[in-house]
Amino acid sequence: MLLEAVSPEGTGVLVRLRYRDSVVTAAYRIIVPGDTTTPGATVAVRYLLRDVAHAFFFDTGTVQLRREGGRGGAKVSGRIEGSGIENAIRTPTRIEYHDVPLARPTDTVFCVAQP
Repeated sequence: MLLEAVSPEGTGVLVRLRYRDSVVTAAYRIIVPGDTTTPGATVAVRYLLRDVAHAFFFDTGTVQLRREGGRGGAKVSGRIEGSGIENAIRTPTRIEYHDVPLARPTDTVFCVAQP
């Protein structure tokens, strides 16, 4: 899920959800980017400060996700709260997002073992 900001405080947020069967309404714990097995969320933030780009990833926090709508027109909304280290400074961040469309089921390819 890629979110673009509409406020001057930030320009972009990348959220990668690792879930069990499907995206459901839940609180996803922040996991570090190298963790490839634990269900949770990886969050990276990019923002501008005096025309200089800054970026960091969360190492603590949660992603609150609320799924709305059916399979054909599903959307998610929620809140991300957490923090990460950027330039040796702990940076607390709170992000709200609304009406983000989920990919349609036809946009995904399932992995199936071939005999």
